[in-house]
Amino acid sequence: MSDLPSEVHATRCPYCEKIAIARIMGRLSEPDEDVPVATRELFLLECSECGKGSLFSQYCYEGEAVTFLAPVWPLRRQALSNLVPEELRREHQQAVACLEARAHTAVVVMVRRTLEGMCQLNGAKKKILAQGLKELHEMGKIDDRLLEWANELRVIGNEGAHFTGRQVSREDAEDALDLAETMLEYIYVFAVKFNNFKERRKNSL
Repeated sequence: MSDLPSEVHATRCPYCEKIAIARIMGRLSEPDEDVPVATRELFLLECSECGKGSLFSQYCYEGEAVTFLAPVWPLRRQALSNLVPEELRREHQQAVACLEARAHTAVVVMVRRTLEGMCQLNGAKKKILAQGLKELHEMGKIDDRLLEWANELRVIGNEGAHFTGRQVSREDAEDALDLAETMLEYIYVFAVKFNNFKERRKNSL
């Protein structure tokens, strides 16, 4: 640790939630599998306010940072089940990172992208999100309540994607993410478990 440069960053601590100077206690560079020309920098930071350590990441291209520091650990939200397709988990992780960075408008936009991906991966043919959600409902993939939730998320996602002069509140961003997580867990985890349960019960009779 003593050989590390005494670099510092101003960032929001995930523990005390204060914007504080954080000293770099460790660093690791690794190639990014999705973007071969980019590298991912991982930073172990020590908060100057509470003294706790946290892990942040940043993407670099040809040695220059192209993203802001984003929290990696600790995160207040649990990761989605591996039963959820990786493409959707990646969109969800970006939404969580936006929430941790207090970019609330970006959260609802990422939630909308997640819904679009969910429709495509479940066989919806319509490109317009509202129509794609209706297709999922007609196929029995989502029930009336989930369709209502999804349409509310679609609307707030549209508001986030277009300039309206209104800010998306943290409460709305958190609720949007909660509802999106619930939908993904329902479709990819609980529905599968229930079907397996019914099949197992049928075979045991």
